[in-house]
Amino acid sequence: MDGTWNVYYIDFCALTFVGSVNDAEKPGMPKRVSYLLFSLLWVSVGSARAGEPVFPALVSVDRNVIYGSEQELMHRADIYRPRSIRGSTESVKEPLPAVVFIHGGAWTLGDKLNDAVHAKKLAARGYCVLSINYRLAPKYRFPAQLEDCKLALQWLAANADLLGVDSKRIGIWGYSAGGHLSALLALEADASTPRPVACVSGGAPFDLTRFPPDTQTLSGVFGGTPRSLPDVYRKASPIVHVSEDDPPMFLFHGSKDWLVSDENSNAMKQRLEEAKVAFEYVSVPNKGHLATFVDMETVERSFDFFDLYLRPDSAWRRDGSSSK
Repeated sequence: MDGTWNVYYIDFCALTFVGSVNDAEKPGMPKRVSYLLFSLLWVSVGSARAGEPVFPALVSVDRNVIYGSEQELMHRADIYRPRSIRGSTESVKEPLPAVVFIHGGAWTLGDKLNDAVHAKKLAARGYCVLSINYRLAPKYRFPAQLEDCKLALQWLAANADLLGVDSKRIGIWGYSAGGHLSALLALEADASTPRPVACVSGGAPFDLTRFPPDTQTLSGVFGGTPRSLPDVYRKASPIVHVSEDDPPMFLFHGSKDWLVSDENSNAMKQRLEEAKVAFEYVSVPNKGHLATFVDMETVERSFDFFDLYLRPDSAWRRDGSSSK
């Protein structure tokens, strides 16, 4: 069984398991779902790593850099940068555009290393990438996760000169729960936090009010059911924050995603159209939640999107176009 079929099989197992959990709605089961998804994600990423060289010689990595509280062990980030290469046509001496990566894991699990392959690929294209950990539920309930992501953005902007980063060219990339958080960062206006210039959000639950009113699935994250905490679920839904002044967004979703339905991205697409916000939407055919995350063709398209808004003169632009 090759890497691609491994991912399909993993998706099938995950969907079968989660389907039984959704039917039962038993106490404690959401945590088991998260552990299963976390394990499956590692296997699927490992498959991608086996067949996808990332040119490590082109990228340097600083591990576990503190972006917040020294006492909070989750306030750590890995920083990926392109190495200076003799004869390169694109100098890395100029301030680099930067992108913050936010991992998935149902807000309860996961690690910045989950995004290592993607982060290295983007750094090799000429970006500084800040891949972060953040506090997890249920020990820390939402909005602790969002607060940490804001803190990371603030830290990146404050240390832009030291990092060789252009503070006016910062983007954000996230998948699944990370996609939800990246969308909130892009759509919620917060004067204390730099607003991303461009946002990539994949496989994300954009409208949490779509959950059944009495489901316990996210109680450990938000502190109760949608029926008991309607305002919390609504405020935590990126789709309700869309306005005409929002930054451009790249959405991608697997057409066979039964963990997070692509109805979420379709609804967000419609809302962005209504608000006249620039966006691109890619429906990844015949792939589920985890398979879409490791679909490198789509991931590269999301990087092209960053080039459009953060590096319009980049030689990596595959279509040869320019925003100028």
